[in-house]
Amino acid sequence: MQSLVNAGANAQSAAATTMTHEGAPSSRRGQPPGGVVTDRPPIPAPVMMQPAGAQAEGAEPDVPWQAPDEEASMDVEMFTEPRLVDDDDSSKGIIRKAGADLKDAIRQNQIARINDILAMDEVASIVASRDDSGCTAIHHAVLANAPSTLARLLEVRDAANQALVRGMGGQTPLHMAARTGCVAIANQLLALPNATNQLQACDDQRMGALQYACSAGHVPMVDLLLKSSAVDAQLAMQNKGGWNSLMFAVAGDRIGIVARLLAADPHGVQLKAAKHDGYTAMMIGAATGNLKAIRLMLNAGHLKEQLLAVDEDKRNSLMLASIRGLKEIVVEFLRAGYEQEQLAQQDSERSNAVALAMKAGYSDLYAPQRRRAAQ
Repeated sequence: MQSLVNAGANAQSAAATTMTHEGAPSSRRGQPPGGVVTDRPPIPAPVMMQPAGAQAEGAEPDVPWQAPDEEASMDVEMFTEPRLVDDDDSSKGIIRKAGADLKDAIRQNQIARINDILAMDEVASIVASRDDSGCTAIHHAVLANAPSTLARLLEVRDAANQALVRGMGGQTPLHMAARTGCVAIANQLLALPNATNQLQACDDQRMGALQYACSAGHVPMVDLLLKSSAVDAQLAMQNKGGWNSLMFAVAGDRIGIVARLLAADPHGVQLKAAKHDGYTAMMIGAATGNLKAIRLMLNAGHLKEQLLAVDEDKRNSLMLASIRGLKEIVVEFLRAGYEQEQLAQQDSERSNAVALAMKAGYSDLYAPQRRRAAQ
């Protein structure tokens, strides 16, 4: 019996040596006596649970974290430097917005809204303000074909200067009026003191108002522009490709406009001009088979310059007609004069009009000439 008591005491003493005073495992748990490591895994330490609601003495209460209340949070904006609004920036913004509203009202023909904006103190700046394309309110009044609105805008101080403003594509209001054929609008613009400057103004393609009117075939607009000032300057204008007003009219078969342009050009400035490829108005007529325009141009004189001019391939108008087998036009050219000179000219491949006609399959085109040469 005594041996059993001693065994129990020894067991309790061994257990006491393996636990700390707080119940944590000994640093030698998992090792047998003598420090020899075995393959057995360490025994997990027992967890000492506290009664519900119990807290260690002097410890902070275990309260879950919560986001701070917005009202209680610190306002960081009170430490930032306040942004001072520049009066100039504010004024520009007002003018910019009013300018956009005015253009929108013009497009929608909202007369009352237009009147309200034009009654503002900054009306001169508002009318002069530009949109993203560079257009002013006057440009928009022209595009809207609104003569009454344009009249109101032109009454604003310094509005006449806006007639020379280059908007979309470098176009002035007169360019836009010429393109659309708005004669009433053009009359209002040309009544301004700077009418001559408007007539001579070019856009980004070096197009003038007369060129636009001729290209679009607006006969009344052409009449108005030719009755205005700076006629010679208008007729001499050529765009980036070298096209003048007469070339546009011939290419577009605008016979009435061709007649008006020739009547306004006694010196033949348009007839003698050439595009960058060497084409003249007569060559354009030959290439397009425009017999009526050709007859008008031949009747205008300056025959030598017209008939013997050559393009970049050294071909004259007779050659261009011969390649296309245009017999009536060939006859007109030969009857007009300088027959031998026209027939003797050779292109860059050393072919004359007769040879070109033969190559193109028009062997009968010059039969009379060949018979006369044989005799």
